Amino acid sequence: MTRILILTDYRGTFYSTARTRHGLCTMDLDRITTHFSEAGLRPEVVRFVDLDLTEDLSGVPVLYTSSEDEGLHYKSWIEDLVLALETRGAWVIPGYRYLRAHHNKVMMEALRAQLFPRAARRLGTRTFGTFEELAATVLDGSWPKVLKSAHGAGSQFVARAGDHHELLRTARTLSRTHDRREAAREHGRRLLRRDHHARSLHRQKFLVQAMIPGLAGDFKVLRLGERYYTLYRRNRAGDFRASGSGDFDFHDMAGVDRDALLDYAEQVSDALGTPLTSMDIAHDGTAFHLIEFQCLHFGTVTAENSTGYHVRRDGGWGYVEETCDIEAVFCEAIVGHLRQHRPTPLGPSPAAPVPTRSATPLPSTY
Repeated sequence: MTRILILTDYRGTFYSTARTRHGLCTMDLDRITTHFSEAGLRPEVVRFVDLDLTEDLSGVPVLYTSSEDEGLHYKSWIEDLVLALETRGAWVIPGYRYLRAHHNKVMMEALRAQLFPRAARRLGTRTFGTFEELAATVLDGSWPKVLKSAHGAGSQFVARAGDHHELLRTARTLSRTHDRREAAREHGRRLLRRDHHARSLHRQKFLVQAMIPGLAGDFKVLRLGERYYTLYRRNRAGDFRASGSGDFDFHDMAGVDRDALLDYAEQVSDALGTPLTSMDIAHDGTAFHLIEFQCLHFGTVTAENSTGYHVRRDGGWGYVEETCDIEAVFCEAIVGHLRQHRPTPLGPSPAAPVPTRSATPLPSTY
């Protein structure tokens, strides 16, 4: 029986759902362990703090939660442990790089450039570690541009800049890291030492990218194993941002071909190679654009509030009406991933709409 390790945070929570359990936004671990046991796995639930890093976990599948705590202090500790596990040979799902990209738009953009090098240039994204680096850079492309802090969800710390002056003013605020004491010390050094090499007081990393004009909203697509859940998010009133608007529609396609959207989402998620993917996808009237992606610990409203899911069938797309049981769907996605990628078999696969297909390259309209 294959062992699978499930790592939870200090409150005993694991991933998130659209509901609360005992006042916490967490999946039901009792149901998850039951589903895994029924699939022939031996699940073990362990809190990060109780993890034994000296244990040989080579090849052992490890699922883990993440965190969106203020300042990402706790998440930083989780990153340390997950990287150590991966270095030791544990099969962490998803891989450490996707944990690093969670709640970290700079790392997400770095992965975009690595995984989709040609297509990633469409938005002309540049990342910066300090305000001064931006101020010394001549940006290509047209205006307006979008400025994003590395962290933040629901369009938090995302701003529009109509020109270079507005971009610098916004970036200066967004990247601020100093307190009064640090600022006073640095100011004193600059006055007293002519040879002083100034230290930046604006070191909060951020990115700048082209703004896609004319968007009234975007699409949220969740891939959970072979299931695809979709919804359309309209922009906030008088705003260019859709994330965090709360204006959802599970049926409106805003004139976009649903099959084309699903084809695009499939190609993106295939390239990422993870069993769980959340994608924010926009369409400018001609081409699709991947705005953001996450591979763990993302919101599940798109699935849980849906009336069904899409699945690849005979080269096309079928729709299955179903109320989403998020723990069952989560476990099905993980078990399917283990069956597909593990060198030793897990046993017979239960009946499920798992198609066989050949990989297709991501189109240049990324």
